[in-house]
Amino acid sequence: MHEKLKFEQIKKDSCASLRYDYSSLYPKDEMPLHFHPEIEICYVVKGSGYRMMGDFLEPFEEGEVVLVPTNQPHCWMYNPESCEPDGKRQCIVVQFNPDLLQAGLSFFTEWEYAAHRLSAIQQGILLTGGTAGKIKSCLEEMNCLNASERMLMLIRILQQIGTTTDLIPIGLQETEFNGITKNMRRMQLIFKYVIEHYKEKITLSDAANVISMSTTAFCSFFKRETGKTFTNFINEYRIEAVCTLLLNFPDKDINEIAWQCGFTDIPYFNRSFKKMKQMTPGQWRYKIQ
Repeated sequence: MHEKLKFEQIKKDSCASLRYDYSSLYPKDEMPLHFHPEIEICYVVKGSGYRMMGDFLEPFEEGEVVLVPTNQPHCWMYNPESCEPDGKRQCIVVQFNPDLLQAGLSFFTEWEYAAHRLSAIQQGILLTGGTAGKIKSCLEEMNCLNASERMLMLIRILQQIGTTTDLIPIGLQETEFNGITKNMRRMQLIFKYVIEHYKEKITLSDAANVISMSTTAFCSFFKRETGKTFTNFINEYRIEAVCTLLLNFPDKDINEIAWQCGFTDIPYFNRSFKKMKQMTPGQWRYKIQ
């Protein structure tokens, strides 16, 4: 309950200037809220859920590519229903020392614009459009390269990020972190609880107890941090889980899927689904097929 924000010591091969990791993990084994001095590029290959970046919480989708600047608290919380059939998510992560940006200036004058732009980034960056597609291909190709080839590929990736307009800032600037870590940690505990128990009945009292608050204080805290009520958040999370199963199991009964994702009142589920998606579950399933 009182676990603190974690500092991650990045382990690299002694002969490598970067760390490349293409991993499969169960969501429960995912790194909790943490930070590190290295810059990170994260590509979600399989899975979706919620991402915390600084004090900012938002859903993330499969296929997203994010740049995490130095010392930015962050974590990814995966919906188990969105993962591989074996229950694991897949992700590619590249981490490197920010000094690399300046070191490159000693060798390539063409690197100056990208290096200065990348060095100025103080909050998370979501890559979009054609740039995201190119970077995903590069990250996947790195899996088959040796250490020196990976280094050259990273420079290519950073040049693309440093010169593109296909990006969306996310999270909080690194210089503004003081005083928010406690609330960030509380939010992570709440979302971890939801991820682990959304198939069951979850009351306001259950959620409030996770962070040792009264239900009244919890409701105010959650609304202030997310802009929505806890009930609305639970409904949204369960509906996204329903959508994942509707997509993966096109012949499975919709009501059975709703029950599996924690909805015990089917009329209420249908109303909530239509309010969120502007169509019925059946219409949504038909649309995606």
